[in-house]
Amino acid sequence: MALSDILVRIDEDAAAEAGKILADAKSEAARILAEATAAAAHEREQTLAEAERVAREQAATLVANARLSTRDTLLARKRELTEAVLEDARAALEALPDDEYLDLIAHGIAKAAAGGETLLVSRADAARLSGLGHRLKDLGVDVTISHEPAHLPGGVLVVGDRVRAEVSPHALVEDYREQLLLVAARALFGGEE
Repeated sequence: MALSDILVRIDEDAAAEAGKILADAKSEAARILAEATAAAAHEREQTLAEAERVAREQAATLVANARLSTRDTLLARKRELTEAVLEDARAALEALPDDEYLDLIAHGIAKAAAGGETLLVSRADAARLSGLGHRLKDLGVDVTISHEPAHLPGGVLVVGDRVRAEVSPHALVEDYREQLLLVAARALFGGEE
């Protein structure tokens, strides 16, 4: 065999080996590309699934927050309405005719006083309650009416050794506040929660 034949043979063997290496490299590149494509598709599916899960959670949170906000707003409005009813009740008591107002205050004093207390009448009600002493005597209540005014917007202050009580439309509404709120809520809203 001649040198040229050997060189041709080396060239052919090298070309065959290079072709085999190239074919193997193409096959490996195709395999890597297929794996990368499958991994990317799997990663995409996982990312989309996670994004959908997060979006559902965020939507559920937004809905829950909206419901809570709506409920809080509704409760605040209901509270405003029931408070307005209490204010109307107080105003209605203050607007009673003078003789009925006098009876209301006198009966409140009779409940609060044990005997021997001093009454301070508010300046605002001094004229309306001018017959209070006679009405209290009729009820058998032994108190002294002071010339010093009570520092109240209305009604009287009963002061004694063991007593200090305000008797007024405001105090009456406050004394029965919780019961009146329940009555007002039932009247306004029925069985609603």
